[in-house]
Amino acid sequence: MSPTEETPTARSAPVALVTGASRNIGRAIARALARDGFHVACFARSADDLAETVKLIEQDGGTATSHPGDATNEGDLRSVVGAISAAHGGLDLLVNNAGIIHDTPSSDLDPADFRRVLEVNLVAYFTLAAASHGLLRNSPRGTVINIGSLFGSVGVAGRAAYCASKAGVEGLTRALATEWARDGIRVVCVAPGYVESDISSPLADDPDLAKLVLRRIPQRRMASADEIGSFVCLLASSSAAFLTGQTVVIDGGQLAAV
Repeated sequence: MSPTEETPTARSAPVALVTGASRNIGRAIARALARDGFHVACFARSADDLAETVKLIEQDGGTATSHPGDATNEGDLRSVVGAISAAHGGLDLLVNNAGIIHDTPSSDLDPADFRRVLEVNLVAYFTLAAASHGLLRNSPRGTVINIGSLFGSVGVAGRAAYCASKAGVEGLTRALATEWARDGIRVVCVAPGYVESDISSPLADDPDLAKLVLRRIPQRRMASADEIGSFVCLLASSSAAFLTGQTVVIDGGQLAAV
């Protein structure tokens, strides 16, 4: 039996692993899960930003640990799973959230940059899910939540790599959900639309572009990162126990209006 397939041990709290937990949506998800009773293992590249996430969780009364690492490094991904197994004896929830965007016209896009986006946004999701399978299978509530994007369903000029990677996340979600249902593992994709974050902050400097974006959203606003965090908690709960293999778009109605 491998280290990630140990017999489950009694834990004082369910354990979640959140990637890209150093800021924006990832940080909001980590904090929401901690408030919901999870111990949260936070993974991202920046040790300093992860430390801030852990500090905020502890100020909220929760518990968390920091695990700096690179989502493109298979050793780092397997290492964090091993650390969780050693410290807690199990894992109940994996939230694959780490992601990057490369804005370049497709005719000018270097294939190496295309591959880099796929490595972070898709390959790392598969690698970490596969490495976590043994632990999740031994959990009575084993769940994988992949963070996709509205852009996995629509085309966006200059974001070919990002759109392709997020469409791949939806396909990966369906495949893993079908394969792992007999193991008691649910796999769901959350696909946010526009969210208030560092990524969308340029809209604040371009009022005309901001108006154009908001006109395309029936609710006429962007989501807050906290709303995404709360929704992830709902999907990780027993209330969503019969939901698997689906992509849930949370975009204020934008996709419906296309």
